Amino acid sequence: MIKQIENKEPVKHSADVELRHLNARLAQRIERHAIELGAAQAEMDTFAHSISHDLRSPLTVIGGFVALLAKHSSQDLDERGLHHLERITAAILKIERMMDQILALSRMSRSEMHWVRIDLETLVNSVVHQLDASKGDRRVIWLVGRLPTVQADPTLLRRAITSLASNALIFTRSREVARIRIGVLDVQDGAGESTFFVSDNGAGVNIKHRERMFGTVQGPHPSSPFDGSAIGLAYVQRIFQRHGGRMWMEALPDGGATFYFSLPETRTEPDSCRMPP
Repeated sequence: MIKQIENKEPVKHSADVELRHLNARLAQRIERHAIELGAAQAEMDTFAHSISHDLRSPLTVIGGFVALLAKHSSQDLDERGLHHLERITAAILKIERMMDQILALSRMSRSEMHWVRIDLETLVNSVVHQLDASKGDRRVIWLVGRLPTVQADPTLLRRAITSLASNALIFTRSREVARIRIGVLDVQDGAGESTFFVSDNGAGVNIKHRERMFGTVQGPHPSSPFDGSAIGLAYVQRIFQRHGGRMWMEALPDGGATFYFSLPETRTEPDSCRMPP
């Protein structure tokens, strides 16, 4: 009995053709989404610049009148009136800082990354030295663990570390002795990334407000000690995301806060690691 040998070559050829068609459609969709994303980014940049320009003019006018009022009429105001002027001035400065942060976030999202090897311990110590010089007569104890060499954009990484360390310095101002720890956790799961932390013994934040901390729209709760820093934290989070990492936090009311961030493909392991308090 002679078996009839089936010719499967046409089936294979048909599958190859279908696979090429699927790849072509996928490439077209990716290209279309990239174009849409670029258009959305350009629209966001235009909106950020427009908002910044349109708001700065009336803010300048308000600030000018507040300054004139303080100069020529301060003697007619009681302590409460002077306090209101100070609050108006502080609010103007806060809005201006927020507009600057929105523009910075917009620019950073489309800036080119420059990857180099960075001695993270040297970078952190440099940031700590700079911030420590501005602490005044406060008692601040900086605890910096052994840190590895990483592959990152030096400008963006320095901005992120400076922002997190500055937050820790600001939100420990109610403490007689501020303790700020910066270190790396030992990763055992083989995830291909190292996790770092900036921890403080400051005011902390209510856990139910924690998810709002990184939102540029919602922002933190008005009663949070982190009020006004949401855009700055969103900017820092975006820096680590652009490096292929993540950022998150743990905090308790009056129990301090720890900001964690991860960076992939750490090149040199530290000799020792320190856990946050």
